[in-house]
Amino acid sequence: MEFMLWYCIERISPYPLQGVETDHQKPEIAKIKTEHTSVRKDSEDWKTTKKVGSLLGSKEDIEHRKHLSKIAFNKLTNIWKSGNKRKQKTKIKLYNSLVKSVLLCNCDIWALTQTDEDRLDSFHRKQLRNTLGIRYPTIISNASLYKKCREAPLSMQVLEARWRLFGHVLRRDRNIPANKAMLFYFSDNKRARGRPQTTLPITLNNDLKKLVATKLELTTQTYLDSLRLIAEDRPKWNALVAEIRKTAEAARSDDPAS
Repeated sequence: MEFMLWYCIERISPYPLQGVETDHQKPEIAKIKTEHTSVRKDSEDWKTTKKVGSLLGSKEDIEHRKHLSKIAFNKLTNIWKSGNKRKQKTKIKLYNSLVKSVLLCNCDIWALTQTDEDRLDSFHRKQLRNTLGIRYPTIISNASLYKKCREAPLSMQVLEARWRLFGHVLRRDRNIPANKAMLFYFSDNKRARGRPQTTLPITLNNDLKKLVATKLELTTQTYLDSLRLIAEDRPKWNALVAEIRKTAEAARSDDPAS
């Protein structure tokens, strides 16, 4: 939860410095209950809390984004069904601009499991097929579909966005809330019983563990400082992100289900 919060804080903290003014016509009203209520330690009500347009829970936000993208997609039904009146290239451009942008809004704060990635990719492919009017009994492989649309699996796009934002946070001043929250995260050695939930640091660490040559991790403050040094050198950081994506894509190609 801490990492999700500091990512959301990072998104809104620089805005006043850039001269962005608040739109008073679009306020977010938060209701605070003053009556006494019992709070359970395992309560997960925070996951459905909306901040900066996203729900704090990754799974909850993904489902929310899917729902919004379906609405955006259905509004363009006449375009998708226009047949040969519009080129496929034009349809894909419209899809990326008006639908995929809704689906991927704030995707860089998602902590995804392998199952989450597979479901997200499946949802994306279904929309691509509907965009091009490919329906049963017409069959097209996943690889051919991506090539035809000049697209990559959505999970790979989310991975790259996740690391771009992480690098941006690491390059910021250490006194901003985001970096202070990281210090708190690694200083807390207590761990609850059972299997830990998939969080952003766990997802980032899983990405790093696939890089056998670098031996980088995200499990201690020392490793975090090492990543911070790399992030300060943009060419090195971009090379690291490219290598992470390349390794992830290679792992997908070895998976017969992909």
